[in-house]
Amino acid sequence: MPILPVPAGTLKTSSTSANSAAVVATKQTTKKPKKSRSAKLEAQNEHYALVHEAARTVSAIFEAHNMRCAVFGSLAAKLYGSPRCPKDVDILVCPEPSFNTDSDSSQSDSEPDYSAPSLKSLILLSNSRNFYLKLPRDPTATYRILWYRQSYLGPECKVDILTPGTMYLPHLMAKHILHIDGGIEKELAVLSPGIPVVPFSLLLLHKLQGWDDHRKAEESFKSKKQVQDAADIKKLMSLRQHVEKLKKEEPWNDEELFSLEFQRLSRERIQDYCKTFPDRAQDWKSLGFATQPIPDELIISMSSIIIAG
Repeated sequence: MPILPVPAGTLKTSSTSANSAAVVATKQTTKKPKKSRSAKLEAQNEHYALVHEAARTVSAIFEAHNMRCAVFGSLAAKLYGSPRCPKDVDILVCPEPSFNTDSDSSQSDSEPDYSAPSLKSLILLSNSRNFYLKLPRDPTATYRILWYRQSYLGPECKVDILTPGTMYLPHLMAKHILHIDGGIEKELAVLSPGIPVVPFSLLLLHKLQGWDDHRKAEESFKSKKQVQDAADIKKLMSLRQHVEKLKKEEPWNDEELFSLEFQRLSRERIQDYCKTFPDRAQDWKSLGFATQPIPDELIISMSSIIIAG
């Protein structure tokens, strides 16, 4: 009986199929076991301790150079009482502005540079053992990302440094900054081992700004963050001790903290947020905000009353 020729590629295809099946089987058998709840909690606590240490270390460097600073973002929320574990450190640095009284304009060349890259260089000069720079994912970017680690190749966390004017962040005065550690607040004037933190009112409205920016973002990885932002805002609004203080003080028109443009944007964001989450509108109304746009007819009527008066 003649032996029929084997079609070209048959053996190769069979071999490839077998290899693919083996790879799939291997992946199925090598799945990482799920961490227990206690293991996850332990990992979160360890990372929070790292973030807390990074914030304490970097703030000490700035304070040693007579620069006011305060953390905001998820770490500030955690220090105020929110349960979510922060991933990194966001810190606002507010150096004292220098005023040149010399009539010679050439003296301006010697004014200190307080840009974010220069502040990162200051940190590296002060502590190169724990801080280092990483390249960003974008190969065309010229900036570098600051990271903190306890030891070489050990656990690490990112440290973002921002200066006044970025994202409508204000130039904080000493009276605005609190030191918080273990849920205990102390005025900055009192010697405290705690971490400097932005006012709760500023933290709340900037969390709202993050939610608004992320929900409008075109990139999917940014858009997904709006869910966590909304949850963070809800948690902050549930911190009764701080919210009750806001109800009494109503600091929303404080131009030292909120520029007029930021005030306007915040009012619009609150209305959008309450439209998305109508069950949370009463909380914002109790803080003195309008949760729905004022009808044009009412604005005209109010204007007429003011003019007549």
